[in-house]
Amino acid sequence: MKPTQSRLILAFLVIFLTMCHWSHADENQKKEARLNLGYYFYSINETANRADVEVSLNFWVKDLFELEAKKLNFSITSSKAFLFDHIEDMKKAFEQGELDMIIAPPLLISRYFKRQDLGDGFAGVREGKKSDYVLLIVRTDKNIGGIKDLHGKRLVIQDNNELADIFLDTLTLKALGQSYKNMGLSIQHQNKSNRIILDVFFDKADAAVIYRSSYEIMAELNPEITNKIKILAEYPIKSKNFSYFRHNYPLIMELNAVAMGFSKSARGKQILEVFKTPEIDYCNVADLDNFDKFYKDYLQLKQHAKK
Repeated sequence: MKPTQSRLILAFLVIFLTMCHWSHADENQKKEARLNLGYYFYSINETANRADVEVSLNFWVKDLFELEAKKLNFSITSSKAFLFDHIEDMKKAFEQGELDMIIAPPLLISRYFKRQDLGDGFAGVREGKKSDYVLLIVRTDKNIGGIKDLHGKRLVIQDNNELADIFLDTLTLKALGQSYKNMGLSIQHQNKSNRIILDVFFDKADAAVIYRSSYEIMAELNPEITNKIKILAEYPIKSKNFSYFRHNYPLIMELNAVAMGFSKSARGKQILEVFKTPEIDYCNVADLDNFDKFYKDYLQLKQHAKK
C-alpha cells in the first residue's frame, strides 16, 4: 500500500472515531432548560384561590418536575409560575420569550396565539380520558323545551368565560337570529360552577351554562339534581384548559412524559386534586382546529344576523 493511501485511510479512521465519540457524548449529555409557566388565572380561579394556585405552581410543580428530572436525566435550571388576568398580557410575555409553557382555555389560545409558536403539551381530562362538555341546563318545571323558550328567563353564566358566552350566543343566533343578550333575560354572573348549579336547583335561576364535569360531580352528591334540571344543549371539548410549550422548547418530550405520570406520584396527585382533574392526556396543537371553526362559524352567524 502506498504511503499516500495509508495516510488517507488513517485520516478517515480518525474522523470516523471522532464522530462516534461526539455522537456518544451527545447521547449522554444531560439536557437542561428553565421552565416558566404562564397561567390564565380566570380559567382556574374557581378551583382554588390565588394564594393556593401560586403555592401549588411555584412549589409543588417545581418539586415534582425536579424530582422526575433526576430520574430521566434532564435538569430544570429554574422555574417560576406567572398568573395573568388578561390573555393579551400572557400573549405578549410568550412572544417576548418570557414563558416556556402556557395554560389557558383553548378558545383563547386559538384566538390569540400563533399556531407555529406552539408545541404539543397536555391537558387535565375527565376520568377515563372522556371529553368534557359545555352545557346549557334548565329547570324541568319552567316549560323550557327549546331555545325560543328562554325569552324573559333568569340566566346564570360564569364570569370571564368566553367559551360559555359564545356557546350560548351561537345557540340563540342559530335558532332565533339574535344574541341571548337581546332576549330580555335576567342575567346573573357567578364564579363557581357548583354555585351556579345550586342556583338553578334552588329556583334562583331558570337556566345556566356550566361544564358537564361540574354537573356530574354535583349530581353524584345530590341525585335529586337530575330530577329538577335537564340538559338542553351541549358542545364537546377535551378540557377546560389546554397547555402548550413553545415550539422549540428542548424538554417537550421529557416534561410531557412527566405529566402523564402525575397520577402515579403523591405530589402529582396533590396537583391534580387542587385543579380538580382526575387524569392527564396529551394535547396536540391540532386540537385547536375545532375552536378555530367554532369561532369562525360564530362570527358568520353574527354577521348574518346583522343583515
